[in-house]
Amino acid sequence: MPELLRLKTDEFLFTVKAASVEGRSRTLSKTLLTRQCTNSNVLVRVAPVIKLSEPPRGFVDGSYSFLNAVENLNHTDQVSLDFPIFFENTLYQVEWIFLKKVQWASLNHRYKAVCDAFIFTPSEDGLSARLTGTINTGNDVGWLRLPLTFELNGKIQTQNIAFEVLPTKMALHQDLPAMYQVIDKVYPLWRFSLVEKTEQNAATSQHRGHFPLMWLANFSTLRVRFEQGLKVICAAPHSRLQPTVANIKAAKLKGRLPHKLAEQVKQDFANGQYDKRYAVEKKQLSEDTPENRFIKMAVSKSKRQIAEFEQKVRQSNQAPERQRLSDSFLNELHSWQQPLQKVLGQSFLKEVGAYTGLSRESLVLQQKTGYSAVYRIWQELKFYLDVFGNQSSISMKSVAEIYEVWCFLCLKQILEQDLGFELVENGATKLAQNDFFEYQLKDGFAGAFRLKRSDGVTARLAHEPKFTKQGKSIRSYLVNQEPDIVLEVTLPKSASSDSGSTEEKQFIWLFDAKYRIKTDKNRFDDNSEDIESTDYVPDDAINQMHRYRDALIRLSESRLSESPPSGNAGQSPKKSRPVFGAFALYPGFFDQATKPNPYAAAIEEVGIGAFALLPSQNESSQTDPSQTGSGYSGHQWLLEFLQAQIGTARNTQTGQGNEAMYPVTGMAERLYVQEAARIPYYGMSQVLYPDLTMTVALGGQRGRDSGYFEKFEQGTARWYHLPQSTFLQKFKQHIAEEIRYLALASTSDTQSSTKKIDKLWPVKRVTVLPRYAITEKQAGRKSEKTDLYYLFELGKPLSLQTPVTNVPHRPMKNSMKLTTLTRLESMITFAEVDRVYKEAISA
Repeated sequence: MPELLRLKTDEFLFTVKAASVEGRSRTLSKTLLTRQCTNSNVLVRVAPVIKLSEPPRGFVDGSYSFLNAVENLNHTDQVSLDFPIFFENTLYQVEWIFLKKVQWASLNHRYKAVCDAFIFTPSEDGLSARLTGTINTGNDVGWLRLPLTFELNGKIQTQNIAFEVLPTKMALHQDLPAMYQVIDKVYPLWRFSLVEKTEQNAATSQHRGHFPLMWLANFSTLRVRFEQGLKVICAAPHSRLQPTVANIKAAKLKGRLPHKLAEQVKQDFANGQYDKRYAVEKKQLSEDTPENRFIKMAVSKSKRQIAEFEQKVRQSNQAPERQRLSDSFLNELHSWQQPLQKVLGQSFLKEVGAYTGLSRESLVLQQKTGYSAVYRIWQELKFYLDVFGNQSSISMKSVAEIYEVWCFLCLKQILEQDLGFELVENGATKLAQNDFFEYQLKDGFAGAFRLKRSDGVTARLAHEPKFTKQGKSIRSYLVNQEPDIVLEVTLPKSASSDSGSTEEKQFIWLFDAKYRIKTDKNRFDDNSEDIESTDYVPDDAINQMHRYRDALIRLSESRLSESPPSGNAGQSPKKSRPVFGAFALYPGFFDQATKPNPYAAAIEEVGIGAFALLPSQNESSQTDPSQTGSGYSGHQWLLEFLQAQIGTARNTQTGQGNEAMYPVTGMAERLYVQEAARIPYYGMSQVLYPDLTMTVALGGQRGRDSGYFEKFEQGTARWYHLPQSTFLQKFKQHIAEEIRYLALASTSDTQSSTKKIDKLWPVKRVTVLPRYAITEKQAGRKSEKTDLYYLFELGKPLSLQTPVTNVPHRPMKNSMKLTTLTRLESMITFAEVDRVYKEAISA
């Protein structure tokens, strides 16, 4: 491995080696260039300061130095680099070679896996002692701190060296804060982790108690109840009669005196003692009670701990290497202190003394309104408060986890803000804790968001639901499947019935967040695919989308019996494929407003592909106003796709929206008519309407053999032809293969402006031929035209009990409608015939 960095002191020689990082450096430079932003100063920080015995050195592949000169070798706290060398998903070899006799050395990182990767080798056979290890940065970005501890001349010394691990696929200081902002609104504190490879501030104590986020999480959950209980207490503070002793002269004694006191006064008067004072005990209401002392203690301690934590994180967040906390989180910490400070300012608490504990159980704290609530909440918070002040380290979950959850919430945001859905069930309230007291999403449909739109369409957005062999509605028969994001959309029955079904229609789209970009071509790739200048998703991510769609099977009740007998193995459930599309989401950068999605064609043809997804420019600029750029939408392709699939409800306040463009009544047809949804197994056909019927008039009699029309009247006709150009004026091309019946309007009267339909002709086959290839027997006359025609081969006709009248035929396209056999049987006039498959009508 080539040496990237070398720092030499009188005590040790520190080196960092890695395989070539030039490719990653170029990728990051391209990312920053396209995002029109610059990276902050690249630094290696040292604490405490060290005295270098020679200038620091750094090389990339041994070609040239990239380090700037250090101003003072005797007092070095940081080394400045011309460009970054520390990246995510990179293996680094780190070594300290000790130049003096060191008894032992170790790396005291908080993450156990990092410590275990380092081995100390004592000096022997003339070789210096050394501490050597490897670090794979993985998907952990941020500042990686290497805390070295070693013993030299009987003294323990510590040295911290820290460097910033950068992502190559996004702008760290632009994209991540925008993602944090979105996540913090829905899952407060979820992104914080107890321990990771990267840290945001150093520990100030050797105590290893519970991570502060747990106290914050509990206080955040209980805060409203805590404040409500305090309001009740302030409105009616507890007080009790307490004895007080006053020394009063006899002249000021009032009321009936106790017998003993009266005798004492008489005796003193007899002895001539008139100025003597007497101890008189009285009882008066006082708010300086043990219960109020407890309340004052609880409020004071909570206020102090939150203030100390806020001060620590604000101070840590000011340093460049620790800027990981959003302003909204810090401001929320500050706002929590305001109600507590207001309570401490109450007049009755100013006279309350210090809390020294309870000598016995207090019924006031256990039962009285307000006091009981604060007491119970305090018991829940007390454990965390005991260790709260000893923590100052805050880590984040890996950027891959951050990106995955951000993609999940980005979809939720699109549904709410762009597609008109409203949240009716919030799965964010079902966060769960793991063994390390970190918050985790409750995966699956149990933690899903449920949304509903004004047109009756409902959506369910789930994170990592698991599909197993035991699934009742959707099953994976062989291997459990767990896609990152599942979007399930259900149409109301009124919309479903448009496709001939009385059941609710459900459609599923799968998304998998992949924090990766394709870097290597394989031998099967298209030569025109330029992975150097265009971001593509890795091939294995696309293969995984095919796996998800093929593996999931929907089970529904067999149509043969609505309530099959118990234990009847012959009544197997009906199987179908529920996934209408599976797509990878990846951090590719494009100007989505002007450029097409490189996966658009595949998405349209087979329903498999990918969408580049990054925070939009306006989202990033809100977090960092200093960032400037051309302006772009990081989710426009995904938004346009979802709009085309499930539409946008009209805004009831503005009256705007795409309701006319995407009516819910035609949503099922719109989805079923797509090319990807109509791919059957080879040798089979797939249709939405099994009895799809096209009404059309017979051609004019002029120039045709009269026997041609007599066959239609007698029910013996076997052929019908129609110009392809006329058909395509009304319907999309694929519809010709789905037509099962022709409702041909007869030529009953040449002088009449209308015709009638009294027979339905089953379609055996349809072919496309030039007009000259259609025989006189098939068409009623010969023609030498080269125009393409549809030639329908007909079966024996079915007679309508009630003919459909008033069918127009001039021009012929006015007589053409798509309907169903069931609908046509109940109609009398042509105007009453219900149209179906509106999405198959040509624009």
